[in-house]
Amino acid sequence: MLLLSVIIFKWRRNEAPIVLTGSYEVSGYTFFQRGSMREAALFASREVVGRIKGGMVCSVEYQQYMCHVQVREAEGLACAVITDREYPQRVAFSLIASSFDQFFTLHSSNPSISSPSSDLSLSSPSIDSLLSRYQQPEQADKIIKIQKELDSTKEILVQSIDQLLERGEKLEDLAQRSNDLSYQSKLFLDKSKDLNSCCTIL
Repeated sequence: MLLLSVIIFKWRRNEAPIVLTGSYEVSGYTFFQRGSMREAALFASREVVGRIKGGMVCSVEYQQYMCHVQVREAEGLACAVITDREYPQRVAFSLIASSFDQFFTLHSSNPSISSPSSDLSLSSPSIDSLLSRYQQPEQADKIIKIQKELDSTKEILVQSIDQLLERGEKLEDLAQRSNDLSYQSKLFLDKSKDLNSCCTIL
């Protein structure tokens, strides 16, 4: 999964968006490609931001990439994130929300952001840090990380059961020999097996 850029713009209705700050991760490209990738990311971001309405949240395909955008009309700001198509959309918008928060913390009292006439390059080290952290979406997004852990556990459990069966042992036999199950529990398991063998659950 690829996360290429985070760019925050000054957004005004019917005007070209103006860059306030941007962060790029192009280390995976050759030295000669990096400048082009930055420019391509900026181009795509500005084009998308300039064509969506205030208050909108959207994801737009751009060649093999996705441009995820949110416009906060009340603040006159927009944020665009460029990723590949495999990058989780929800995580991209989590990055946008965090980037807005960091930008406000750093620059809310900066008079230059109210009405810039040309692109700025405001220093935003915390947004650089976010871009770095979100390169691994499962580390950045706790819900996705938990889901991956659950999926992994499920896979391990299924494999463990299959391995036991491959050795010729039956789960029913294991249950009967188990000291962890009471006599009533063993009977319940036997009855459940009989019911399942003659019934189909839709």
